[in-house]
Amino acid sequence: MPDRDGTPTPAGHPHDLAALVARESGAEVEAVHDPETGRWTLEWTDGETVEGVERAVRAAGPEAARGLHHGLHYRRRLSESAVALGAVRLATSTDGSGPRPHVDAAAVEAFWRDVRLPSPLTERETLLVYGLIYQVHDDHRRNDAEPEQICYLVRQAGLATVLLRRPEALTPAELLTARYAGSHGHPAWRYCLVPMDDARLVRAVHADRTATADHLKAALTLTALPDTPEAVTSQLRARLRRNG
Repeated sequence: MPDRDGTPTPAGHPHDLAALVARESGAEVEAVHDPETGRWTLEWTDGETVEGVERAVRAAGPEAARGLHHGLHYRRRLSESAVALGAVRLATSTDGSGPRPHVDAAAVEAFWRDVRLPSPLTERETLLVYGLIYQVHDDHRRNDAEPEQICYLVRQAGLATVLLRRPEALTPAELLTARYAGSHGHPAWRYCLVPMDDARLVRAVHADRTATADHLKAALTLTALPDTPEAVTSQLRARLRRNG
């Protein structure tokens, strides 16, 4: 395999090793040389874990890394999407009863350390990832986002503002929480998308004489709770009929 300048590379050259590892692991691996230190680093984005690439290097045989006097190093970069998804999962890993999870670039990297091919599992995650990246691009007037910029947005603005751009994605409890969280002292919604308790939401709608038909409908989906008084359910239904 030729080197970057077109000259043939010796057997066991890091570029050959990168190609071997790529075939073994399925990752797009690049061999990068630091002329100041003489260090070679295998670099790739998302894909395989560092442990997986190290395993692929071992599988290539000890002769593959011969001549790397300064040792071989590894660097797994995370794409914007992987950083945003990690930030979302960290932020939403709470039920709201304790401190907010810490979200920064280092925490996201640690979160994905042992996970291959990080990618959204649901349409909702895809929506949040896209919304975060779009907002960071817009805030900084550029088409790329640094990991800490994404994490800072999650820490400072929270996830609710991103989700609220697509109200059709909200559950009934989330629709009502978006209306009442601020006045009912529930910051876990803004930052972590933790909705208020169903019974509390029903009481809030029942006491809210300006609740719209959508809010009344949402509340009625939550009245199946065994401790919901029948009188409350009846009054909500009557108000919905009048608003309808």
